[in-house]
This record gives sequence, C-alpha cells and structure tokens, in this order.
Amino acid sequence: MSDYSRKKGKEHAVIIIIFVVTIAALIFLSGCRDTSEDIKSIIADVRQSSEVIEERKHLRIGVLVGPYADMVSQVIEPDLISKGYTVDTVVFTQWDATNLALANGEIDLNLFQHSHFLNNFKSEHNLELSAIVEVPTASMVLLSEHYNTLSDIESGASIALPNDATNLARALRILREAGIITLNNNTDISRVTLDDIDSNPQELVFNTVDGFADYREQLSGSDAVVISGGRAYAGGVNLSDALYSEVLRDGYMIVAAVRTEDLARQYVYDFLEIIHSDSFRHAIMDEDGTFSGFQRPNYFYR
Repeated sequence: MSDYSRKKGKEHAVIIIIFVVTIAALIFLSGCRDTSEDIKSIIADVRQSSEVIEERKHLRIGVLVGPYADMVSQVIEPDLISKGYTVDTVVFTQWDATNLALANGEIDLNLFQHSHFLNNFKSEHNLELSAIVEVPTASMVLLSEHYNTLSDIESGASIALPNDATNLARALRILREAGIITLNNNTDISRVTLDDIDSNPQELVFNTVDGFADYREQLSGSDAVVISGGRAYAGGVNLSDALYSEVLRDGYMIVAAVRTEDLARQYVYDFLEIIHSDSFRHAIMDEDGTFSGFQRPNYFYR
C-alpha cells in the first residue's frame, strides 16, 4: 500500500470516528427528544467529505408482530423499494433477540422499542446501538374484559403488569395518573417498583407477567392488564376501548435503531428521508388509516 493510500485511509477512519462520536453525543445530550433532522444534516456533511462507507441496497429490518411491522410493510418498505432497495422484514417473537440480532449484524435496522428500553438494554449488554428517529407510537393502555370504565374496577381486582423494570415503572406511573394508586414521592419516577406503591385504596392485586407475551397471555388470570399499545394492537384490540391511555412522556416514543458503526451509511439517511416525507405523513394522518390514533413525534408539528 502506498503512503498516499495509507494517509487517505487514516483520514477516512478519523472522519468516521468523529462522526460516530458526534452522533453519540448528540443523542445523549438530547435526552429522548427526536434528533433525526440533526442526524440527517450530519450524515449529509460526512458523506460529502468521505466515500469510505459502502452503499448497502439489501436491507433486513427487524420487527415484532404488531403495528410497527405493519408500518414497515405498508408505509416504509414501498418507499425504500422506490429508492432501489430490496427489503426483508424479519419478524421476531422476543424483544431481546431483536436487539441482539441487530448488534450481531443479522439485521440492519430494527423498529419496535422506545428509547428508555433501548438505552437500558444496550447498557446491560454492552452493545453499540443508536436510535435514529422516533415514529408515531401506540400508547401503553389499561385494558379489561370485565370492566368498561375505571370506576367499574372493584376492590380486590387483579391487574397484570409487565415484569421488566423499565415497563413496570411505566405501568405504575400510568396507574398513578389514572388515580388508582399513589407512589412514593422520594423514589426516582423512572425506576419505581411495586415496593414504591404508597397507597392502594382498593387493595388491588398486582401480578407481574411477561410484558412481551401476547395480549391474551398477559391478561390470563387477571381482571385487567397494563400493556404496551403495540402488543394490544397485535392482539386485535381497538385501543379506543382502553380504560385509560397514557400520554407518552419523553423517551417512550418508538424509535428506529441501527448499529452505531453504520450511522454514516446511505440507507440510514434514506430511511430518515422517508420518515420525514409527505407520503409517510399522509399515511399516518389518514383518519381512516391504521395509525390515525397513534401519538405523533414533535416533527409532525413543525
């Protein structure tokens, strides 16, 4: 290899290292706000200054059965195909497998989780994954086949809650917001557990279940369930029938994620361009469409 080639290779490597560090810092400093417009701008600048990132035209997108699989197949995939990509949608049954597959290079992007879950998972497993954009999201809901309203819930009723720490804390906050329980004010609200319930006036019984199981399995044996909107949707539930629906806080919108090392690839830029396109916006905002009741990210209102 010539000295010139070595020099250019080092320059390209430095550019990519700077890019990845910049993106990581941007996502970290932004907290849970959508940063996709900033990421698009940085990607464009890096791609103009470096040709080291090869183009990838066959994409494997990991999803779970539910609304985000439908979002990919109905809205995103057709636009990717129009940009010259071929797309394989890989359907997983376990959330952890979807992130591990992304980290291992078995898929190129996944769309199924909120930022808090992603950040906790990649920290626990030491994975280099990055969120690139928030998408319209089905809220977590309180559902029951025994009760029609919150006021119908009887004393001593049982409510199923997800057993992973992130979503258990989220479910408990929803029950607090619904006026069913109160929580200890001295505890970090993002980390509350069943031990942090301060008052439970109806003496409700809380069962922890696999929050990634299907709707029927989660509800089985309980009078009601706090469940992610995605799992409820996959179970054929009309989300408007919920006894209570959360208003999503920062960090709980569903995000698309990629390997951090792939942030400068063209497919990431093209994916972001599709998410910010008029065709995507129209599909989401169609009042008779699948996603009309989903909470929308901030960029929908700019």
